[in-house]
Amino acid sequence: MSHDRTATHKQLSNLWRRNDITILATKDKKYAIISDIHLGNGGRADDARHNEGVIITALRHYKKHGYILIVLGDCEDFWQFDLKEIIARYHNTVYKAIRAFGDNRVYRVFGNHDLTWRLLPDPLRNNPARFGSATEAIKMKDGKGNVRLLLVHGHQGDKGVTTHPWWTRFVVRLYRFVEPYVKIDRHTSATRSQITKNYERIMYSWAKRSQTILICGHSHRAIFASKSHGDRLREEIAALKTESNADPTNTKLVKKNSVRIKQYYQELQEEKRKKRDINPAEALGNPFPCYFNTGCALYTDGITVFEIADGELRLTKWHKNTRRRPPFEIYGKGSLNTFIKVIGGYGRGKIV
Repeated sequence: MSHDRTATHKQLSNLWRRNDITILATKDKKYAIISDIHLGNGGRADDARHNEGVIITALRHYKKHGYILIVLGDCEDFWQFDLKEIIARYHNTVYKAIRAFGDNRVYRVFGNHDLTWRLLPDPLRNNPARFGSATEAIKMKDGKGNVRLLLVHGHQGDKGVTTHPWWTRFVVRLYRFVEPYVKIDRHTSATRSQITKNYERIMYSWAKRSQTILICGHSHRAIFASKSHGDRLREEIAALKTESNADPTNTKLVKKNSVRIKQYYQELQEEKRKKRDINPAEALGNPFPCYFNTGCALYTDGITVFEIADGELRLTKWHKNTRRRPPFEIYGKGSLNTFIKVIGGYGRGKIV
């Protein structure tokens, strides 16, 4: 897959200008945003089945605590599966957990793998409309009532979607059927994302120019405040080394930090192996905190969910194995107002 920078910027700007896009308030509201679940038929090619339990656990948590759910694209994988077989597999599990929110607390944005939702009744809803159940974008107001956030799946400008979507879908479906008979390293969708390394820089550059907070999915690579998990691991390692070097006689502290540094190095190598350690958004210096990515529900050890609540933006990792760790932990959080102040004040984002 490849992204065209000019086309991406043009499509995002068009969405930002449109007056018919739903606008949601963030003040006194709580949102849970999840993307790239890629529901299938429960078979070998269905990557979502491995995280079905943790997906349902997370959904029940957010429903119980009064969150509004935003499904930010690629909930289903229509490139590989038909709606009928997806519903047959997940009607009483994932779909049921989403319908429990109530129709007025669920929003669907379509992605490249589920573009068809513009034309089909939606199983996420208790009373689905026949057409138009999904939108391409959602805008949000900050705490002062200014529209400053744009939510899209993130496939805008993707040549595989705009120039040859049916050919891409055909190839994926063909691969699904031949895979059991040939020795091909399958790689789950999350493990080896095919999104190009410059994807984040393209999305980030639009958000920076527009002075807008952009929230996407699509790449399956979780990003918080324009920094990847790999970026944050390097920052943690550097901080721990600095702390140990400042007090080398404190053997207990040095030993404790050494264990954590080793753990973070292992995580960093895993990010690199799975091609999720991307190029920094800014070549030099710290990036503006304007680009966020929800990650996905396809990681081998759990899922990520993006939260907007209590005046904060939060990236949360929900773990599949909770025997030695809590059900979830916050990978990144920060004040929405602070982010807006850094990227360009409190006025409406620029139209570029």
